[in-house]
Order: sequence, then structure tokens, then C-alpha cells
Amino acid sequence: MTSTCVLTPDFDIDQVAGFEGPEKRLEVDFKINASKPSGLRAFGREEWQEVLNLAKCTIISVTSNDYFDSYVLSESSLFVYPFKMILKTCGTTTLLKTIPKVCALAKAAGTEVEFLAFTRKNYNFPSKQLHPHTSFDVEAEYLNQYFNGGAYIMGPLTGDHWHMYVADLTNDRHAFLDRPDQTLEIMMSELDPEVMQKFYKGELTAKQTTAAVGIDQFLPGSVSDEVLFSPCGYSVNGLKDEAYYTIHVTPEPHCSFVSFETNINQQSYTDLVRQVVDTFRPGRVCFSIFSDKKAQVGGDRARLTVNRELPGYDLVASSSQGFDGAAYAASFYAYKLAPPAPRVAAN
Repeated sequence: MTSTCVLTPDFDIDQVAGFEGPEKRLEVDFKINASKPSGLRAFGREEWQEVLNLAKCTIISVTSNDYFDSYVLSESSLFVYPFKMILKTCGTTTLLKTIPKVCALAKAAGTEVEFLAFTRKNYNFPSKQLHPHTSFDVEAEYLNQYFNGGAYIMGPLTGDHWHMYVADLTNDRHAFLDRPDQTLEIMMSELDPEVMQKFYKGELTAKQTTAAVGIDQFLPGSVSDEVLFSPCGYSVNGLKDEAYYTIHVTPEPHCSFVSFETNINQQSYTDLVRQVVDTFRPGRVCFSIFSDKKAQVGGDRARLTVNRELPGYDLVASSSQGFDGAAYAASFYAYKLAPPAPRVAAN
């Protein structure tokens, strides 16, 4: 996440290059092959770096547990399960160009794509993106070369919104998953300058920054792998059994952005959303929840509950989208900081 930090308060935004914080995200689920249980985890750092070369990013560090491998990248993160992959890249990376190589690795592992979702928030600097990320129409057209999917936009085009391309190659994604599967993404802009100053490289190490900010309390008990970039910027991947979380911070005042993502199973996301928002204090915040059928029915539905009211913020927009007979669903919410309450004049 290399970028040019501007510390003076009187810069001209139009004259300063801003770093593209909002990430492109690709999640791919593969058919389970019982004869090759390691699946994609059979490939190591060298093979995944060949994939990432196509996206124009580099592996910085690797952490693994019994369930998945976690890669911190020069631009965001990669998570590899035996039969699932999540790749997030920010800046002007070309994430979608990795698809042919990912499919080739899958074939070598004796599997093939079952389900694919490409999602992203609207770009801050769309004119700087490289093909095939010059527009959502172009991204969807590129994906349709490989998959027969659908493209959706959630939220207002005049404000924060979320793009989603979904291809379900079986129309029964939930059938091969043995646990509820959902993802929470929180995307924050116009961050508090005092908080952002903690993500400029200084006396604290990356691990110390994680504790000082309180990030280690988001999912207590996680193993974290973090990096502070020079002169500024921060990334962390967390591992907790089958669950991950990842945070990426672009702290420059003219393009500040923080993302938080996790697939943790919780009875409610309300407290987690509030904890993350209270920590970073954004001026604008939006979040999305993407879930499969097992996370939407019976007792598991509670895991997706979230209070639409966010203290201190006004709800700007919300929308929901169901797919393939409710096999999975997505929700999107956008907020802005509420104006201070008017002062009441004393009598």
C-alpha cells in the first residue's frame, strides 16, 4: 500500500495524487475434491505470487493455521482455504486479470469454480484505474468472458454505493457448504485525523499499533499479522480458527479510507459494527453483508442481525438483493455523520 503522504494542511486536492483505498474483492468457491483434501492450499507462496503478478501486487508475509493460509500483500490481502479463495487489492491493481491463472491452479488441484463474487465500493479516483477496472460495465464484460453472471449496483449512484457481480455455476452453492457462510464489510471515509495519525510510521511497531488502536479487541483471541508502510499506511490480517478478519488503512487526509472485513459467525453484527466505527470515527461509513442460505434460515438468521441505527450517524441509503431463489442475499447500508444537535439558548 505504497502512497505519498501529504502532511501540510493547505494542499490543493486537485493537484495531489490520491491513493485508491477502496478495494476490489474477488471470492471464489471451488468444488470439493475429497481425493485432494488440501485443494488450493497445496500451492505455496511462489505459486500465489505468480497469480498476484497479474494483479500487480506482492506478497509481504504469510501466516497459516489448520484451516487456511493468510497473505498480507503490498496492496491488501489474500486468504486461501482448501476450496475457497478471497483476494482483495486496492490502488490501481488489476485484480480480475488473475482469473485465468486462478482457474489453472484449480484445475491442477483437481477442482473447478462453483461460485464467484466480485464486489467493490465505488472508486474515489476512477480515471486512474487500469483495464479491466475502468468502469463497472467493463469489469462485468470482462468477467462474462469466463462466467455467465449477473451485475448489480446497490446504493445511490450519486453517493456511496456497492458494485456486485455474481456467478453461481451450480445454482446450489449452499449445498456443498457445511457451515453458514457470510461476509461483513465495513468501508469508512473522511476519517478522524487524530486516529489516522497513528498509522504514520513512527516509534510504534505494527504489532504495537494494532494494540494501541484497539484492533486486537475486534476479534479477541485472533492471531494477527500486520505491517506499517512507509511513510504511512497499515494492513492487518487476523486468523481465528476458520474465520479471518482484515483491515486496511489509507490515512492521508485528502483520501483517507479504512476497510474492515470478516467472515466470523456471530449472533449479531451490531456491536462489532459500532466497535469498528467508534474506533476509526469516520465522516461517512457504509457496510455490506453477503450471506448464503444456511446463514439466513432457522437459528442461523440471528447471525446476520444488525441494527440499522448507528449512533451518531444518519442512514443515507439501504438496499437488499436476493439471488437464485434466496440461495444467498446481500444487504448494503450507507451513513453519514449526523450534524451536532443545535444548542438551546438559555433563558
